[in-house]
Amino acid sequence: MKHQRTEPKPTAVTDEQGETPNTASALSMPPAEANATTRQSEKNMSFTRLHHVPPEVVVQIFAWISGPAVLIYRRLSKAINECLMTKQFALLNLQATDLQKKSNISAIEELWIHLPAPYQTVAASTMSRRLKTIESNFRPVLENRLPETIACLSAVNDIDLLRCNLMGEIPEGIGALQNLTNLNLADNSLTGMLPSSFNLLHGLEMLTLSNNQLSGDFPALPKLNALQILCIDSNCFTGPLPTAFGNPRKLISYNASHNRFSIIPAKIGQLSKLKYLNISGNSFTCEIPPEIWNLAQLCSLQMSGCNMFGSIAGVGALQFLDTLDVSHNAFAGDLPAKEIRSLDLEHLHLSRNQFSQSKELDIRGMRLRRWCVDPVVQGDGTNWCFCWVQHDEFYRQRGRT
Repeated sequence: MKHQRTEPKPTAVTDEQGETPNTASALSMPPAEANATTRQSEKNMSFTRLHHVPPEVVVQIFAWISGPAVLIYRRLSKAINECLMTKQFALLNLQATDLQKKSNISAIEELWIHLPAPYQTVAASTMSRRLKTIESNFRPVLENRLPETIACLSAVNDIDLLRCNLMGEIPEGIGALQNLTNLNLADNSLTGMLPSSFNLLHGLEMLTLSNNQLSGDFPALPKLNALQILCIDSNCFTGPLPTAFGNPRKLISYNASHNRFSIIPAKIGQLSKLKYLNISGNSFTCEIPPEIWNLAQLCSLQMSGCNMFGSIAGVGALQFLDTLDVSHNAFAGDLPAKEIRSLDLEHLHLSRNQFSQSKELDIRGMRLRRWCVDPVVQGDGTNWCFCWVQHDEFYRQRGRT
């Protein structure tokens, strides 16, 4: 007669009240005691299902898997997920996987913004002096918020979170990042006003906030003495065009196009080292301030679709200019043909204005590669690329025909 083999039933380790030790007690247990408990559990139990595994065993198993990688095991069971999502476990996990290792720091740098909140908090506080860069090549489907814990990253000098599906407001605590030199939050869905704490980023050299939904008046930044590149295009900023920077002579590239700015301050003339200026797609409804012609280092001046009027006489002062775009405005009077011919232009866009036809622009001999000028023009008809169709289509799509 054959004896049937019976499997021992799993029994759970219980405390004095007959309850299974919870995650918090497992995490707070000294290592020696936790190891002893684990060995005793192994003797007394034969686990057939994941939910039978005590929290202290979960801790010992998963603590040695690197932070970002361990998160894929959250789906194994509800108990495991609860264990892995505590700050205590996150701290133990990051310590156990050796924060000194360059590979681990690199992984945190790349994935920090996508980590669950407990890991963000622990990584920010534990690695605050070692994290130099926060970037992401990962394009998430779900939206994230820029966490308040970013203020803990005191050593970070480069934040590049381009197209990370960020939403919500930029936290005020970002002003605590005194070592920050580059901040790129472009192509997200950030909203609200820009925090005034940006003025505390003394060492910031590049600020890129393009293609978000930021709004309100742009704050004065009188303490930003190192700012060289400012890209705030395609937002909803209002009020005067920002020109108050700590050292205006540092700024080289400035793109504030496609916002709702309404005033061009005379102080724009203080940006004397500026090489690239794009203020297209705003509603200034004014004449060109004469201070614009003082920006003698300009290589590119773009201010199309700004409802501007008057004359463009004075443009000849910009002798380094290779791109001039004043299309889709209401400029009138005689075209300053002699001034335009004196420039070594490659791109010239003058169409959709109201220039008189008393003078024609003779473009023969100029090295233009791309241009659009309403009929008052003479040329040899070779090697020219007419582009007013593209201009019209662009503004038609934006409702600015």
